[in-house]
Amino acid sequence: MKYMTFNRSCSYAALANLLEKYGHNYEDHEIVKALSIPYLLLFDEQEKCYVAGAMIQSQVWFNYFLNSLGFDFIEEWFNPESAIECFDKNVKNYMLGVQISEYGNSKHAVIFENKMDKKYCFLNPKRKDSTEPNYYYLEKNELDKKLPLNFPMAYLENNQKILKFDASKQLELSLNNLDKYKNEIIQFCSKEQNVNTILEVRDALFAPLLLDILTMMELIGEDALAKDIKNIQSNFMKAIKENDSVLLTNYITIDQVDDIIFRYKKVVKNYTANYKP
Repeated sequence: MKYMTFNRSCSYAALANLLEKYGHNYEDHEIVKALSIPYLLLFDEQEKCYVAGAMIQSQVWFNYFLNSLGFDFIEEWFNPESAIECFDKNVKNYMLGVQISEYGNSKHAVIFENKMDKKYCFLNPKRKDSTEPNYYYLEKNELDKKLPLNFPMAYLENNQKILKFDASKQLELSLNNLDKYKNEIIQFCSKEQNVNTILEVRDALFAPLLLDILTMMELIGEDALAKDIKNIQSNFMKAIKENDSVLLTNYITIDQVDDIIFRYKKVVKNYTANYKP
């Protein structure tokens, strides 16, 4: 079992578990480091928002890593009925996202293992100290409720062609994105906002810095920077507990945001200067 070792890493932990089935021993944090993800802030054109850390995830990104090992990450699209028909055949270990919790729409990456009697068995990439089960055993009616209406499932396939990944362009993009991202945060924080409005943009606007970049800085040992981002995160949490409209600059100053982004850019620049594909 390959466990989650950092926040929101279930997809990368699932990928590590798929690779283990082929005799390759990687942890989730080793994969993201190999892809230079701790130093990237990218713009998701489809979602129209910035992404960092474990949220830089897609078939394209998984293949950047897998192609370097001679594998392809193959995605196929299903609905609940066709997915269950596929599981009934029990021929592949598929990676997919299921809605484990009854509340919210967030999905958790799992791996289909097999069908036992009337239950479908899924490996659950989780934290090592988590009380969650190692496997989910779901009957058809349970699984129906946890699958989206239209969704991808993926498996690994040997491609016999090893391709190196070069993150140079993404690193350059990230440096440009950081200034734009900083300006968006400052602009939002400088105007009085309803708390509900803040909550609506929390994941798209604030999570890349206050959750994902924070996690990446912890991962690569930038402890002082991580600590200061945590302080901003703490002040942000205080702000969203208010019942009325708030001016976020009363909790997160422009100087703080400017300093954090400046220091993170320095980390990215230092890494880029020494980067060799």
